[in-house]
Amino acid sequence: MTRVLAIATNNAADINGKKTGLWLSELTHFLDVIVEAGFTYDLASPLGGKIPLDERSLDALQSDPINARFMADPAFVESLERSMKCADVDAARYDAIFLSGGHGTMFDFRQSGDLQRVITALAGAGRYLTGVCHGVAGFIDAVDPSGAVIVKGKRVTGFSNVEDTLAGAKSSLPYLLEDELEKSGADYHKNLLPFTSRVEVDGTLITGQNPQSAKAVGEKLVEQLRATR
Repeated sequence: MTRVLAIATNNAADINGKKTGLWLSELTHFLDVIVEAGFTYDLASPLGGKIPLDERSLDALQSDPINARFMADPAFVESLERSMKCADVDAARYDAIFLSGGHGTMFDFRQSGDLQRVITALAGAGRYLTGVCHGVAGFIDAVDPSGAVIVKGKRVTGFSNVEDTLAGAKSSLPYLLEDELEKSGADYHKNLLPFTSRVEVDGTLITGQNPQSAKAVGEKLVEQLRATR
């Protein structure tokens, strides 16, 4: 059975008076697609344990039926409280990894040696590397087993500088995702209109620009996995 490793942040840094963390729909909208396709998943985080939810991502909980359905599932809620830690992940069990977003990821995805080791192992096995929005930060410094930077020369997307400015978060972040991807040699692309869905596919690397892209990343992963099976 096809199994996906979903990664979420442990970080709940304060941005503009509200706690950040996982942007809920970036995880649930992706999982909704892969579960519907018959895939299974495990949820992990750099440190394991509690995955904090960005307060702002809960504001529209009842108006987002996918979020509401997942948050009504005791097993899913339990997985947010007791996520597996990346140090305990057996990468050989997974066909793909998905790096979910939220501003918290800017503080612990590229900084986690355990997560970076998982990404390297999956890259070496030719597995799919996927992510959305700020989750793509986990790929900035990631390397394959030969030491080559995974995003170098690859078409990628992720939350843009303009979107971080509009979100009022730019001055609170340790770096800007768009800038750092370009410094790593990525061929970065974004939509002219912010907060609209965009997905880039380059071989086994699949990235989405913003929260609006999470579903499309899932759809692309399902499409690619089915085409190669």
